[in-house]
This record gives sequence, C-alpha cells and structure tokens, in this order.
Amino acid sequence: MKEINSIIELKTNTATELLSFATRYLVQINFTFDLTVLSDGFSGTAPFCVRREQLENMCFDLTNMHLQLSGTSKLEDNDSDAFVEFEIEPNGWLYVTGQVGGTHEDHYLKFKFKTDQTCLLQFVQDFNTLLKHEDD
Repeated sequence: MKEINSIIELKTNTATELLSFATRYLVQINFTFDLTVLSDGFSGTAPFCVRREQLENMCFDLTNMHLQLSGTSKLEDNDSDAFVEFEIEPNGWLYVTGQVGGTHEDHYLKFKFKTDQTCLLQFVQDFNTLLKHEDD
C-alpha cells in the first residue's frame, strides 16, 4: 500500500458546483479516493475505489470528448453502486452526473450539474500525473 495525498478537482469556474477526488492510497492497481461533490447547494463525500485501468479509460474518453465535443464516460466505484458520468454536447456543455456513496449506506447523494469543456484538459492531466504512481 502506498499513501498518496493529492486532490484532483474538476475546475468548474463556479462556487456552486464541485467534483473532487482526494487520493488516499494505492494498493496494487486500486486507487482509493474521497469523492466530494457540491451541486446546487447539496454536498457529499464518500470513499470511491477504482482500478488503474478504469482511470486510464476515463482519461482516454475525456480527451476524445474534448476534441470531438461528443461522447460519454462513466467511472464506477468498485465497492458500491456509486459512479460519476460525463457527457458532452456539441456546443461544449459538459454534464456531470452521478452518485456519491452507495445506496446500501444510510446517506448517499445523487447529483447533476453543468459546466463547460474547458475544465477537461487539466482534469485529465492531473489524473495522468496520478497514474504515474506505482505501489511499492
């Protein structure tokens, strides 16, 4: 297990929407985050665990979505039914939807907000930097 303390944030350019992955640790090929969402006054934070391959696929998808202004990408938690999904429209609007926490838990949050494609490149770059980490 390798502890990692970094925060990857989707920069939405607004104070009312936030998507943040606070990296906690890497175990072999599994990254564990504290996923935090703020959407229209509602907020939630919950653990979110994904494999390296899932993050690589998301980065690939988001890069293509930025270039083509079309497509979707979904990142699913391996320990619950939590997820984050990105969908982009031809006009550049990016819709971010998902669920923080699992429905089996006492509290969970479904969310949806809109931002634009300008936030994608830095977000992908930050994840690519994270993916350089290897478990010792």
